[in-house]
Amino acid sequence: MAAAAKEKSTTKKVITVQSKDDFDRIVAEAGNKHVLVEFFATWCGPCALIGPRLEEFAQEYADCLVIIKVDVDDNEDLAEEYDVSSMPSFLIIKNKIKLEQFVGSSGERVQSTLQKFCGKRDEKTATAAGAGAGPSQKPNRMVSMIKVVSPSKANVMHSDKK
Repeated sequence: MAAAAKEKSTTKKVITVQSKDDFDRIVAEAGNKHVLVEFFATWCGPCALIGPRLEEFAQEYADCLVIIKVDVDDNEDLAEEYDVSSMPSFLIIKNKIKLEQFVGSSGERVQSTLQKFCGKRDEKTATAAGAGAGPSQKPNRMVSMIKVVSPSKANVMHSDKK
């Protein structure tokens, strides 16, 4: 059971910050890695949409990056410190120094920023870092979701009732 609990805890790579002290500790422990910070709100639709992409990026860039999320409603002091007025807002920090800040929920913008600081990842690197659900598999996931939501005509026509 301990192994199952450990496996479950390693599936999520994005860390949600609970306090300023928590934020400071995580940034310090990141050492020489970059830290991508997302300032979000639970009521923010675009913030919710970018969440799954951040999990993918956390796996893909695990060797050079830590991703953390800061709820602006629970951590107003951090939002004020980093002059956050729109969500989602992103920061790149390294060695406790803010390198870049931008606003918006564009996954492409986040990815290009990560590539700028961590280098471009190829399919092989992404798989080695544990990103089994990379961009090449995303359409397949969408097709699977569509199949679940809307059954095919074949399933409707071949019902058990005759």
